[in-house]
Amino acid sequence: MADTQTRGPQDSHLEDDRTHVEGQFVGATLQIGGGGPVGEGTEPEVKFAGGPAQGFNRQQRPGSVYGRQSVKSTTSRTSMRPGFVKGEKLSQSYFSYKESNFEKAVGICEEKAKPELDGKRVGAWLLTEIDHWDNEREKIVLLFENSVMVYKYHFILNKVEEFKRVLLWVVDTVCIGDFKYPEKSIMPDRKHGGIQIRWNKGEEPTFAQRWNPWSSCIPYATFCHHPLLYNPKENETVTYNVDEFYESLIKGISDAYKAKRPAEKVTILEGPIMITSYASVSSMIYNQSGLGFYMDRNGICF
Repeated sequence: MADTQTRGPQDSHLEDDRTHVEGQFVGATLQIGGGGPVGEGTEPEVKFAGGPAQGFNRQQRPGSVYGRQSVKSTTSRTSMRPGFVKGEKLSQSYFSYKESNFEKAVGICEEKAKPELDGKRVGAWLLTEIDHWDNEREKIVLLFENSVMVYKYHFILNKVEEFKRVLLWVVDTVCIGDFKYPEKSIMPDRKHGGIQIRWNKGEEPTFAQRWNPWSSCIPYATFCHHPLLYNPKENETVTYNVDEFYESLIKGISDAYKAKRPAEKVTILEGPIMITSYASVSSMIYNQSGLGFYMDRNGICF
């Protein structure tokens, strides 16, 4: 069994070897093998299960393309919310946006890493995590040579509240596409996309885990762009763009598999990402109010 506890500043080694369940995700399926041709100059084969995802057109979405030499982006793999704009004044209300706050936070978060386990840091992002109760929260994501670490950081008190570590060779599936609710859900369409990292090998969370809003044992993590990316000044900023993280993550996982699991493959899926929420009024209020982000709310800061 995997140790998936996330308590305060303690780290969690998420080492699960369960397999992915076929048929849960419809779209393009790409398998990257640790010892295969990917990364060696050969284009991998992409097989479609059920046809391309409907409504997912990367050519029509603004956003990013990963580039090690640049801090700017030009095109997107995931969709952005249509007509959603954050002006500079509203952006300034985010404590993470204030001068040097993010850089300072990254330094504090990196202190929790273990060089002998995680390796060198590859990149840092400020993203939105969508939990299993459909609540959006601001998270710092640090990618290392051997792991990805996700931090809940208090941008007002400048401290790490909690974090979890996922070893890259434990990840079995990475999904990219538009978010979708179940057919009988009354939740309004999100009309944007993101990515989901899974290390469950096909086993879904238990009933107790799904219905516990504070459960730290959910075997997947779902991310989308940070709201600051919708500031026209920041549309091309790597830091807030989940696509930048995705591209770096895939390369990191591929390298980790070559080193640790050369005979095995990680599955990359393109298509709708299901958010199992049917009528969550609380999450709608929570997300619309931005309660998962540290902000100055007309003199009241939380």
